[in-house]
Amino acid sequence: MDSSADVDWSALRRKVEALQGEFHSPIDFGNGIVTKPWHVQRRFSRRLRLMNIPADLSGKTILDIGAWDGYFAFEFERRGAKRVLATDVWNGRGLECFLLAREHFKSNVEYLTLDAHDISAEKLGTFDFVFCAGLLYHLRHPLMVLQKIRTVTTERLIIETNSLIPAVHESTPMITFFPGDDFDTHGRHPGTFPTQAWLADALHLAGFARQEVVYKPSWKFVKKLQAFATNTPQKGRLIMHAYVQ
Repeated sequence: MDSSADVDWSALRRKVEALQGEFHSPIDFGNGIVTKPWHVQRRFSRRLRLMNIPADLSGKTILDIGAWDGYFAFEFERRGAKRVLATDVWNGRGLECFLLAREHFKSNVEYLTLDAHDISAEKLGTFDFVFCAGLLYHLRHPLMVLQKIRTVTTERLIIETNSLIPAVHESTPMITFFPGDDFDTHGRHPGTFPTQAWLADALHLAGFARQEVVYKPSWKFVKKLQAFATNTPQKGRLIMHAYVQ
């Protein structure tokens, strides 16, 4: 996916700068053109490491749900995946970001505008790996979507999400209410955050045979103290892998 030697770097820089506010990820176009500053680059590099994604994806088919600018989708392709399909609602300029990177990298990553609630094997087929990062807390019906994801997964789901950290009763399968991104919540419902127990139970109910926790929120004890002191549950990143067999 190397850029060609005859890239018009000035023109590319102008295009990237025009979309600067729309990029979510630190995509490195080369020649010093990176969409996010160093601290975001470091955070995403850490996320990639913590995801525990296989280094060699040769021969694998990957579905990236909520791909936005394609950061992870292009990484799967770089790791040798046979086929990568990126999906998102793309109700902004995110698709422009994705297409600019796709063209520059001469990528074969496929793309489809699709709401996660509409996933089905009839529409998409099936995939060895399904990946979704930062998706769950945008969903109005998260359990339903996990059930639909199971129908298109033949090996493994890799899921990363903000999880709920209450002061007590964390072992209870709780999840916050979220009417959906299309509803004006005035900041009252920032997202659907589950406890680890909820996500584990939901993955089991969705039909996955087993799951493992790859990463738990950092500073959890401190956050639980904050939740107790403020009477407001905290949140932290949670990464789980769910397996079909």
